[in-house]
Amino acid sequence: MSVGILLRQARESVGMPLEELSEIICVRRTVLNDLEHDNFESSGGLTYARGHIRNIARALNANENLLVDEFNAMNQDFNRPMIDLLNENNATSATRKESKISFGTMAKAAAVVVALLIAVPTGASFIHSSKKPAAKPSTAALALASTPTTTNNLAGTTAVATKTSPVSVLVTASFGSTWLAVTDSSGVQIFSGMLAKGSSQSFGDSQLINVTIGNAGAVNLNVNGVDAGAPGTRGEVVHLQFGPGASSQG
Repeated sequence: MSVGILLRQARESVGMPLEELSEIICVRRTVLNDLEHDNFESSGGLTYARGHIRNIARALNANENLLVDEFNAMNQDFNRPMIDLLNENNATSATRKESKISFGTMAKAAAVVVALLIAVPTGASFIHSSKKPAAKPSTAALALASTPTTTNNLAGTTAVATKTSPVSVLVTASFGSTWLAVTDSSGVQIFSGMLAKGSSQSFGDSQLINVTIGNAGAVNLNVNGVDAGAPGTRGEVVHLQFGPGASSQG
């Protein structure tokens, strides 16, 4: 059985459409559709396709090792050296041809290096001695940096935090299981997978947290120590942001 068929069966077994899976793992729907038809070109190469398959397996709570092994077997990729995989995805540069250098050229280059070694310490000493110490921030500036700001959250709840304080979100699957994907302020994914009923996950960032919940009515949220309740209804997919200036949306 091909890896594409296995991927489609795993997704359909949990009743998740391609659009929802695309939102959870942040991969275009067309790429996911190609993977389910054993077409790996739109993924950008076999290495990237393998990474997508791992993320899909985690999001669907499927057997990740089985899917990857099937993918490797299809592409006879499991015994290839790492340098071949890097070259396949243009991660290494082409080998340059060695050029012949005459003895005269090498002698001139050596003379230039010696001259630089003599000149650089003197110049560096001058620069170091002329550098002025950085001015300390004023008391007013420090006070302004710690001025409290107001962040709007779910259900009309308001949490007060300073600009230098982190935002923390606790997600608890109180009423059922849910798909959950979380990214930080730089867009890096810090969680992607299933949150089982009765379990919880806590996330924090100094600026912003993005949360996608596949079954909004199954969870309770606690934002910066404030109970925000359920962000939606059973089976509803919601996309939320938490942090200074963030706007929450379902």
